[in-house]
Amino acid sequence: MKKAFIDQILLGLFLFVALIGLGATISDNMQARDKYYNLKKVTDNAVLTLAKYYVKIEESTFNAEAVHQDMLLETKLGQEIKDTIVYSWDFVSEPNTVTATISNYQEDTFWLKFLDLDFLTLNVESRATITSVDLPTPTSDYSAGLAPFAINDRTFNIGDAIEMNYSLTADWEYSDKDTFYPVITDCDCDCSFALSNKFDFSDLGFDVDSCDASLPGCSTSGQSEFSHYSNMLSDIYDSSQSINFENGKTETPICLLGTYLGNDYSTWTTQINHLSDGIFDIIGPSGANLPIEMDIITLNSGAIANGIVRVRVTDYEIVDNGTPSNRSIKLITEVVPAKTPEIELVY
Repeated sequence: MKKAFIDQILLGLFLFVALIGLGATISDNMQARDKYYNLKKVTDNAVLTLAKYYVKIEESTFNAEAVHQDMLLETKLGQEIKDTIVYSWDFVSEPNTVTATISNYQEDTFWLKFLDLDFLTLNVESRATITSVDLPTPTSDYSAGLAPFAINDRTFNIGDAIEMNYSLTADWEYSDKDTFYPVITDCDCDCSFALSNKFDFSDLGFDVDSCDASLPGCSTSGQSEFSHYSNMLSDIYDSSQSINFENGKTETPICLLGTYLGNDYSTWTTQINHLSDGIFDIIGPSGANLPIEMDIITLNSGAIANGIVRVRVTDYEIVDNGTPSNRSIKLITEVVPAKTPEIELVY
């Protein structure tokens, strides 16, 4: 009888310890689960913040990461993992992705610590994709792939055919709806055009008095600037430079290139030669890359950039030899749906 009583006491103690152990395990697991989900919220918010900053504000992975690092300082958990979260970008694969990873996070639970056992190790990762989707219209306020050309604004319809003929900025006329002009993006100037020391833009109705000509990039000396612009055409196009218009305006300086060497054929010949080289860098030798799509800046009646239209270049005509009067550049295009970035959290 006495032995049976002792056995019952031992059995009770065993069950009591087992229940405590079970409860402790459940408690630790719940704590680890809650911490995992909290960490997952951090990485989810990280990739969405990074992606939105990159496509909506500026294409700078460094600045996007810096913004999120500042956001982490606002919470205790964020401060804890600030130096261990890792960001990675993939602009090679389709679709583009951004990933945030927290590896080997050690959760110190009460019972594991009490029993002198190892920490729980948590690994968390989130990924977002960055894609482009078609809009129902050909015009938009945002571009993630700009060609440094401008065309005068009008009513654009998907499917419209536009044969865009190149013209000097100095010959700009808002009534020319099928003419394209050279544009500098990110120009260091407070004007909607870059001044030229060879041409008085006030003759075209430009408000030159409102410009601060002392700013670097606000004036040009002629052929050298146009040669530099032409060499940069494919670099600008391939860089997927983003630009965002709000209420018809953009914070990114955009200037009509003001190169003008005089009202003579040498000007035309020089620019046609330079520009044709730059265009071939985009469309490929003999148009090998065609068809290609590009976003082109639209100009309002004051020659100020006010938006974007998307076109597909299907063919071209370039005559860069012969008599100057016969030299010309024409891009044969079709208006297509504009693109807008779409961000999706995939895991």
